[in-house]
Amino acid sequence: MKIIKSMLNCFSAAILLLVVSSMPANSFTDQVTTERLLKENKHFIDFINITITNFGNKKIDDFKRIYEKHFNAEVAFLQSDYSRAYKRIYASQKDMVKLYEDLLKDHYLEDSKSILDKLAPEIIRSKNARAKLYLTLGYRDRTVGWTHFTVGEATNPKQYSKKLYKYEKAIKMSRRAKKYGFLALFESRNAEEKRKIYNWLLKKENENNNPFFKRFAGLNEKDFIKEMNKTFAEHEALKKSKKESKEESSEGKYENLLKRRVRFKKEKKLARFLMNQEFDRAEYEIRKYVKDFNFKLLAATFEMLSSDSKKGKGSDDQLKYDIMKVHLLDNYSRLSGESALNSIIDKVKVEDSIEDKPADKSNEKKNKRAPLKKNKDNLKKTAKEKTKKTSGVNKNNRK
Repeated sequence: MKIIKSMLNCFSAAILLLVVSSMPANSFTDQVTTERLLKENKHFIDFINITITNFGNKKIDDFKRIYEKHFNAEVAFLQSDYSRAYKRIYASQKDMVKLYEDLLKDHYLEDSKSILDKLAPEIIRSKNARAKLYLTLGYRDRTVGWTHFTVGEATNPKQYSKKLYKYEKAIKMSRRAKKYGFLALFESRNAEEKRKIYNWLLKKENENNNPFFKRFAGLNEKDFIKEMNKTFAEHEALKKSKKESKEESSEGKYENLLKRRVRFKKEKKLARFLMNQEFDRAEYEIRKYVKDFNFKLLAATFEMLSSDSKKGKGSDDQLKYDIMKVHLLDNYSRLSGESALNSIIDKVKVEDSIEDKPADKSNEKKNKRAPLKKNKDNLKKTAKEKTKKTSGVNKNNRK
């Protein structure tokens, strides 16, 4: 019995080896590798989509061609044609390298330097230590971005994904350089301008249904001080005595009393910090109630500066701040308009990948070889006839 079992095991192992050897080689690894490359390429496309939307309207045709190749790679992957999918991904990345290089040079390395150079005189004149520090960090990150770009250019020309990763890092560092420049611009403002910026920020938050600091919004200096000296009981009694709208009454109904009391104390503390020009301590309190604080603070800075330039009729300054708003959106990976990818996605077409069948080629070969067979048959017939004639001549000679 043991001998029979061992023979059966050997027989099953041999069958398993035959089955495995008959399967296509590296089929599993091809699928996993192609899927990873598709995800990587999609990441590169989504990343550059922000830049194309904000700055690169002239490059929209190149972007469409790149995405079309990626789309056809996804189609080939769904058809389990992994070699064709890989070729389309490789071709897409080849075109994307050129697009990344052009956008990086024109809208990041050059623009970041020009923005920092324009802001530098005003920041240095302010003699604010923190503003100068932010400006220094901005120039540092711009240099680091240029280093990443140089390394990407020096990478093997056929290793497109490595180049794209380096260019992506260069774009991120250039964006951070501009962020530091904008923070330096805010820090260089005087106390009165900073108070206006904070009030602008809190007013925008109130418009977006954030109740924090709402009771101080739009008050002059005397009313501001009166409101700051009120107790929580007086504030609640005054609130009940007023005829509130449905939205305000529902807000007060569902909000916890303890939360209202804590918020009241924080608002009072913030008002005191703003009056005493303690902006660092004021920022610490605002961050607890305002999400995405840095972006909103810089947006409020540009809104306040552009409104002041309108009053002073400084069209050049207003244009400068409007351009900086677009750079601010790009720095935080936000779109200034409709996504470029959404605008081209309906125009993409599936390429015609139908190839000639091998059966047709074999028929052509047969047709080409057919006359050769006829010639051979004719030669055989003529040879037989000659042999018959020669044999007849020999018989006559014998006679």
